[in-house]
Amino acid sequence: MLKQFSFSFFLIVLLASVQSAFAQEFQEPKSRQVMVKESIANLDSNDIKVAAQAAIHLGMYRAIEAVPKLLQVLQSSRLLQKTEHIIEGNLSSYVSIDVRREIVASLGLIGDKRAVPVLKKYLKRPLRNDEVFTGNVAHALYLITGQSHVYKDYDGVEKIYEASPIAEEEFRKRTRPDLRPTAGLTSSLRIDGHDPSGVYWMGNNRLNISLTITNQSKHPIEIDTSKNNFVFSSVAANGERTDTPVSLLPSPEPNGARRAVIPPGQKLTLTWVTELKDSPLSRRWSEGYVNIKCIYTNPKIHKQGAMWRGERLTSNSVERRYYPALK
Repeated sequence: MLKQFSFSFFLIVLLASVQSAFAQEFQEPKSRQVMVKESIANLDSNDIKVAAQAAIHLGMYRAIEAVPKLLQVLQSSRLLQKTEHIIEGNLSSYVSIDVRREIVASLGLIGDKRAVPVLKKYLKRPLRNDEVFTGNVAHALYLITGQSHVYKDYDGVEKIYEASPIAEEEFRKRTRPDLRPTAGLTSSLRIDGHDPSGVYWMGNNRLNISLTITNQSKHPIEIDTSKNNFVFSSVAANGERTDTPVSLLPSPEPNGARRAVIPPGQKLTLTWVTELKDSPLSRRWSEGYVNIKCIYTNPKIHKQGAMWRGERLTSNSVERRYYPALK
């Protein structure tokens, strides 16, 4: 009888443990505020993997409030780098985990100029294997300042940093938060995916794309809203730029009208809902960060009346981490 009771008790404890594990796995996603707070705390972790992942998260969240802590850890004398020997079957590899490398990358993504004096110091120091790579520092400085800096490679040769299209997009996005009105109009792009944290797009899900055009002038402005006039320009992780005409995507809402009049101070919002899997928008994307902006081209520049007199209207860029569709 005692054995039967003990076994029953064991099953109850086991089931409770399994239920607890499932509850933890399917718990509500954490908010950005909670994630940032936890990541800042994890920068002090003695586990180098945990600290490195915390630095990555802070960059993904553009956590400007974390810059002082990131700079403090970057300049500390702690052991922040290790190499692991991984053996999988017949394959053997060495993986480097470097907290300073991730901090430098995140400081570039955050774009706070408080990091510039500290980062510049690393360009002046002799390059050592336990130091951050000066090429990464030059890349981060470009993202913050838009200027190319000279750095010393591992071979000891001085080189000037050459920005990739993705770096140019990131800097342009940061330095044009509201965009100056072009012939009275501004254009703001917003893209929401099915990721509660807002950090990535997944190829299995769909995107909700909203383009808001605001009339900043004191007069009504009429524009030709034909979908042939809009293009999504994206830069994928491999540096390749792809222009996708909006005509290849489902019709925007509201649709039907080829012309729209925007009163002074008012907004016109066009929305698209598109599946990422096999979509023309993501067809040439590779896994990694993707920047997207929307370009409106006026089919005919008018010199009088209420029709818009600009030539091109470019929105801000939206960037997310992209993962291809799961099989």
